Amino acid sequence: MAEAPGMTHQACVYGSDAEFLETALPFLRRGVERGEPVLAATSAANIAMLKRDLGRHAHGVDYVESVAFGRRPPERLIAIDQYWRKRARTGEGRIRILAEPVWSGRSEREIAAWTHMESSMTLLFGATNIWMVCPYDTRLVPPRIVADARRTHPELVLGRASRASRTFVEPSVFTADGAVSGSVPANLSGGRFTPADLPRLREDALAYAGRLSVPRSRALDLALAVNEVAANAVEHGGGTGSLWFWTEDDELICEIVDDAACGGVPPFAGCPPALDERGGGLWVVRQLCDRVHPRSVEGRSVVRLHLLVRG
Repeated sequence: MAEAPGMTHQACVYGSDAEFLETALPFLRRGVERGEPVLAATSAANIAMLKRDLGRHAHGVDYVESVAFGRRPPERLIAIDQYWRKRARTGEGRIRILAEPVWSGRSEREIAAWTHMESSMTLLFGATNIWMVCPYDTRLVPPRIVADARRTHPELVLGRASRASRTFVEPSVFTADGAVSGSVPANLSGGRFTPADLPRLREDALAYAGRLSVPRSRALDLALAVNEVAANAVEHGGGTGSLWFWTEDDELICEIVDDAACGGVPPFAGCPPALDERGGGLWVVRQLCDRVHPRSVEGRSVVRLHLLVRG
């Protein structure tokens, strides 16, 4: 397995308990032996096997079930970032994380969001000393998600052997390759705004979410996110912009466009571990929404917010 500085991001595609253990045990055991922080975020059944077979090394591992290690992509990023920040002070070496995504029960849009997050991880945590192995159980995970795992991870590992993924796609390319459609449907609600309109925009967000029976707490999340992005356009952009709401299948979508060409916004703005002044606000927005896609269109900042409509 790789020992190069910076993040190591590997996918482990396994089809049996034996293959899972063949990969996980030496990865975790070696970390414990070196005195490195080690976290295993996987299923309850896998955790039970690890505790059984790690023997004396079992107490040197932090355990958490995958379902509790971030329900949504932003929450998973927060959990990883917090673990890294807390444990990075304990000494040199690696921060080892075995992190199994949860794919069962996900909608198509949730799967797209998680896949996008898996791709972005390589860039977001690229300057850290995290060594992450992401297991994919072929007995449970559909083939297309397994295929995407090979596209979103630079390396593949099984047992003690690792190799470069021949189908890996760089995060920036993966994001541009269909993460956000440039099309906008006809059933729009919204329009242009000025600084004086910010209170109205919050009310518009609450009203639109209310018409879709979005729970009040989630509607408030949307209103806060809209306010943050629109305020960014006012304070850091040209001072005016446009805001549009629409729905697609099970999602409420809001797009905020800065009228001025001020250089745009990079697709990974507002993500840990390094946040600039503007990025801090966008990081809050990422935590409030189910998906957030910033991008630049002819030098203008365009931020699209996605909120799942449940029940």
